[in-house]
Amino acid sequence: EQILASHSMVEGTMELGDVNSIVADLGGGDSVPYIDKLPGLSAEQRKAFGETYLRTTRIQRKLGRPLFINKMPNDFRHIGLIHLILPNAKIIDARRHPMACGWSCYKQHFAMGQHYTYDMAELGAYYRSYVRLMEHYDRVLPGRVHRVIHEELVSDPEPHIRALLEYCGL
Repeated sequence: EQILASHSMVEGTMELGDVNSIVADLGGGDSVPYIDKLPGLSAEQRKAFGETYLRTTRIQRKLGRPLFINKMPNDFRHIGLIHLILPNAKIIDARRHPMACGWSCYKQHFAMGQHYTYDMAELGAYYRSYVRLMEHYDRVLPGRVHRVIHEELVSDPEPHIRALLEYCGL
């Protein structure tokens, strides 16, 4: 986020919960998982959800820059939805080594919604599920998600930043 938000066209916001609100709207309180409803969404419905997202996130955008970042970590679970409702969105998988990521989560006391971070076995299982899901999106949406490996970025920033900027059209 900090790298992209230093660009004059990009605003850093925060971890925005607006995708989760759309997921809740799609769920509608019935027993059908929202993901099973995605294939049945019309183009108009997908567009409306995308417009809703852009409207509800506007309050977080203070600088008037044309692009902004939502860095909500758990939104990786909703890449299929994001792909459908925000076809121009740039999706970035900012990945750290599992041990570094796990320790960072384990030592943090989250306000809510991250119960898996308090048990190392659950944390490891969650990370493995994340990697499997990202592999799935690499297969079904090739090139749609740009991956930045933290350790590679730190050890040799220039080519990774250039690739990130190119992916984002900056």
